[in-house]
Amino acid sequence: MNADWPDAAVVIAAYEEADSIGRTLDSLDGQEAEVIVVVGGDDDTAAIAEGHDAVDRILEDEAEDGPSAARNQGARAATAEVVCFTDADTVVPNHWVAKHRRHYTDAAVAGVGGPLRPQGDSTKHRLLFKILSDYWYRAAWPVGFVQQSGNNCSYRRTAFLEAGGFDEEIPFMEDTELSLRMKRFGRVVYDKDCPVYTSTRRQTDQGYVGLFLTYARGYLDYFVLNRRPDDGYFK
Repeated sequence: MNADWPDAAVVIAAYEEADSIGRTLDSLDGQEAEVIVVVGGDDDTAAIAEGHDAVDRILEDEAEDGPSAARNQGARAATAEVVCFTDADTVVPNHWVAKHRRHYTDAAVAGVGGPLRPQGDSTKHRLLFKILSDYWYRAAWPVGFVQQSGNNCSYRRTAFLEAGGFDEEIPFMEDTELSLRMKRFGRVVYDKDCPVYTSTRRQTDQGYVGLFLTYARGYLDYFVLNRRPDDGYFK
């Protein structure tokens, strides 16, 4: 690994993810980063994390007030220069951490994001993820609408903390909101060759049309009408 790259930590917010967190941790095993799991709920998530070789630290989710609060707690506990975030229903490829780290040799870079790909072999999911979680990002980022997904993003830790981290008061779109806010601290890079593979459970439960309309309403409320999203977006 390039010794000139800054060191990194990976923060995983895990609320009752016993069924999936083992696969997430397997994918991080051997990658050069401190792995911090912030655990909430009362299932076996903590026990699985405690027994996994990839994990360096386990924190009890102090607030149990959603992923933003858990991610912020993990980032505050980290000491590395770069903090990467992924979710407990997501699998990262080999060298995922390294692909994030390499961008931070440029002092102007404050954040890095990449595309999402679905777990499984469904043609429908692969096609729609490619359009909505890759091609859309490639089109939106050059015009300034950066959208780092919370399960595939990283930040320079000092800038992240100075910015206040994820907004814990909004129920969703917190990753996009932070991405846009972080532009004040430096360049936010989209790396099309740095994907993660994530669960399609929300797409299956909500449907792509329903999700699209929900996010369209959220974008309109927050970014156009300056109204903060409330808790009524997802039922």
